[in-house]
Amino acid sequence: MFETRSLDREQVLSRLARNARVRASLDAEDACLLARFAELSPPNRDGIRVADGAAEEIAIETQVSPRVALAKLLQAQEMVNRLPATLTALEAGHIDADRAATLTKQTTVLSDDQARWVEQRVLERGPRADHSRFRRAVRDTVTRADVTAADQRRQRAREEERGITMVDLPDGLAQLKITLDAAEAVTAFNQIDALAKQRNTKDRSLKQCRADAFIDLVAGKDLKRPAIATNVMVPMTTLAGLTNTPGELSGYGAITAEHARELARDSTWRRILTDPAGHVLEVSHRRFAPPSLKRHIQLRDRTCRQPGCEEPAERTEIDHTQRHTDHGETSVANLAALCKKHNLLKERSTWKIEQPHPGTLTFTTPSGKTHTTQPEPYELE
Repeated sequence: MFETRSLDREQVLSRLARNARVRASLDAEDACLLARFAELSPPNRDGIRVADGAAEEIAIETQVSPRVALAKLLQAQEMVNRLPATLTALEAGHIDADRAATLTKQTTVLSDDQARWVEQRVLERGPRADHSRFRRAVRDTVTRADVTAADQRRQRAREEERGITMVDLPDGLAQLKITLDAAEAVTAFNQIDALAKQRNTKDRSLKQCRADAFIDLVAGKDLKRPAIATNVMVPMTTLAGLTNTPGELSGYGAITAEHARELARDSTWRRILTDPAGHVLEVSHRRFAPPSLKRHIQLRDRTCRQPGCEEPAERTEIDHTQRHTDHGETSVANLAALCKKHNLLKERSTWKIEQPHPGTLTFTTPSGKTHTTQPEPYELE
């Protein structure tokens, strides 16, 4: 029995930290030993990486199942042969075995050079505050290592893994496992979470209220759904198709350029400026129509809608008739083309604009006079 009663708080924490470093160092040694055993047990037939029976020997000595022993052997081979910096960090106690396993497993889809690029990028920023943040950092960096392959993996995974299964649990419970596109999952969770927070949580946990909200949605109950937003950070060069720099889905992490472009096609945009290191410097108060909606308004309005202005709609700003801050929708019924000058006129003067019907604009001058206009129709015959 270890004597710990004489230790104060600082000593307890110091011992725990020391033990974590010792444990990591032993895990690194185990990885080297397992990799050496795999080297001493070359495969005796095609399609395998270690000889038949090698995992069973390890299983007997370490008292685990052969399946677990084989997984450890293969993981040790990957780490020792492909990720030397990960092994060094583990030996020094800078990361633990779980973090090392995350780096090893998630980089198996990459070439040796790409795997070491990911390893360097992740390790230079340390172990992160917890395992989940470390896993996300690895996953995001793997996405950035080969954006073309990452998008191919995303498409393949969407086809093969997207779906719902049910798992029986004890005590009369069951678990629904729902696998979705990342943006779908984030949107669904945010909607369920928002509905759950509308409920009286005095006698029920938020987790229970989320389950209640989910069942109500499935049952088709008439719910007052709050407005939610799914945020994606993506460079303009990516949206324009000039680069394939990945975007960032809030609540998930890095997504491929093509994925970001898919999400942007029918989304509302907000301009965000960052410094070269990626830190946010400014967030625009305005929101911008998605490309498809913007094209719709440009083709409908043809020119700036201010009476008498002939500025082509392609050179105007697509703006909300009822301000977005006043709960105006980003839709064909609340957007119109106004050149920069007349957009500012609306903002800085007592001119008022209303859109009683999509495309029909009523202007009220500072003198109180009104002018209703329709966009010029196309003559197709």
